Amino acid sequence: MSMLLLHLSGNKTFNRTIFPPQLYIYDDLLLYKKRRLFSSKEITISYNQISQITLNRGVVFARLDIVTTGTEDIFIKFVNKKAASQAKKIIDQKIYRSHAKHHEDFKDKNASQENLEKSVARFHELFVQGHISKKEYNKKKSTLLSKL
Repeated sequence: MSMLLLHLSGNKTFNRTIFPPQLYIYDDLLLYKKRRLFSSKEITISYNQISQITLNRGVVFARLDIVTTGTEDIFIKFVNKKAASQAKKIIDQKIYRSHAKHHEDFKDKNASQENLEKSVARFHELFVQGHISKKEYNKKKSTLLSKL
């Protein structure tokens, strides 16, 4: 089950459309949605297909350019600068991990990290479902992160 990390949307007014482009950043893939009046386009991209991501900051808004190897390139204009910076940081980390997985030494180091991420995600699910309290969730998460 994929976990949504961040959702980006372009500004409706400056993009001159009722339906601005949407970018959903999950822990294992990117989902790009662009809707028009009578059609829609949806592209799913894995992190190992991304070759470059560029962040162009303006005075008020930012633009993200995602260059891929498999599909067409993605451009999301007029995005909040803070959200765009956060998206670039997340995607850069995911790209690095997906490209580094092909090296043997990386697999050994991150086997425990992946287990740790799964444990934190499981505790988050338990918290959302109401099986544990916020205090218990934070305590368990901090003990897991201290092991890292």
